Amino acid sequence: MRTEAQGWTIVHQKRTQWLGEFDGVFLGERDGNWLAGRMFRGQSMHDGFDENGEWWYANQYAWKAEHEASRALHAVREYVRLSKEAAQCWDGIFEQRAGEAVDRHWANRVPLVGVADMSSLWVRPGLTGDIRSGTYMLPAVEAKYDLLKLMRAAYSVHEAFRDSEQCKTGSALHKTYEAAIGAAGPVRLSVAGDRFDLRYEGRYNDSDERWGRTWTRNPHPGRTTA
Repeated sequence: MRTEAQGWTIVHQKRTQWLGEFDGVFLGERDGNWLAGRMFRGQSMHDGFDENGEWWYANQYAWKAEHEASRALHAVREYVRLSKEAAQCWDGIFEQRAGEAVDRHWANRVPLVGVADMSSLWVRPGLTGDIRSGTYMLPAVEAKYDLLKLMRAAYSVHEAFRDSEQCKTGSALHKTYEAAIGAAGPVRLSVAGDRFDLRYEGRYNDSDERWGRTWTRNPHPGRTTA
């Protein structure tokens, strides 16, 4: 499967076979603009794009009056719609996987090689006190990815996207997402009373087998376990 087409980074894609024919969809990003499209139908997993990287058709989201996070949201919604038209591409977790792919793409936009391990935290007010969700200590890029996933899951963020003023360039939501996507270290963000932190504090999960096998611990010298 391709990772790039016509200068667009392929953020997520799915191609499946149905009744002897292959069909597929893709989600792309270039310079903060987003694209949702259909691949060509064909006879294999590898002929969804032609030799020049062209696709069947696509809708582009490049409105400068809206910030990138809003453009990405519109593109994901269109991507989900297209997946339901393409043979066997949509399933019950398709939208979740597409959203996670966007968050992963954003988490990797700023190189974090050498940045100390971090944890993510989401604090929201409850009837009897603050409700806290978050992660153990993780490599910086993984913690940032989890921060973006926490933001995507938050009702406060969901409601902010329903406000057309918050979708505009220069809005508070725009600045929040810019700070999250551009983070190269600890950051504290707020959306409608919910707080989202990326921090050097936290505990490691010794039962996570990825440590020592895939990841090497890189704690910050000033790390606390609070």
